[in-house]
Amino acid sequence: MLAAAEQDTLAPGLDTLAREAEALTRVLHALEAEHDALITSDAERLESAIADKNDALEGYMTAKSAREAVSTSQNLETLASHPQLSAGQRATGVELTSTIRLAGESCKTLNHRNGMLISALRDRTQQAINIVRGNDTGVTLYGQQGNAHLDGGSRVLGTA
Repeated sequence: MLAAAEQDTLAPGLDTLAREAEALTRVLHALEAEHDALITSDAERLESAIADKNDALEGYMTAKSAREAVSTSQNLETLASHPQLSAGQRATGVELTSTIRLAGESCKTLNHRNGMLISALRDRTQQAINIVRGNDTGVTLYGQQGNAHLDGGSRVLGTA
C-alpha cells in the first residue's frame, strides 16, 4: 500500500486523465449538436454548436497538455497502469484511458461526417446560386411555346 504522500503525488495523474476524458466527451457532444443543427438547417443552433465545439476543443487541448506535463510519457497506458498505483487506481486509469480512446475515435468519425455534410450542403448551395445567376449550363429552361432551351438562357434570375 502506498504512503499518503506517494498517493498524493500520483493522484494528479489520474485527475488529469479524468479532466481529459471529460473535456473530450464535451467535444463529442458538441460535434453531435453541430450535426443536429446542420441536418435541421438551424443557423442559430449551428452558430451556438460551433462556439460550444471551439470552447470544448480548447478545454480538451488544455487538459491534454496538462496530462502530458504530468506524465513523463505521453502514453496513456503508462500513466494509467503505473506500478505504484493501487489496483483500484489502475482500474480507474484503465477505464479513463478507454473513455479517452473511444471518445477520440468517435470525435474523429463525427467530425468527418460533419465535414462531408458541410461539403454536400455547400455544393447544393453553389448549384442554386449558379442557377439563379444563369451560370449553370446543365439547366433546361422552357420558352413560352414549351420549347426546351438547353443553353439555360442568358438572363440572370437574381443575385445572391
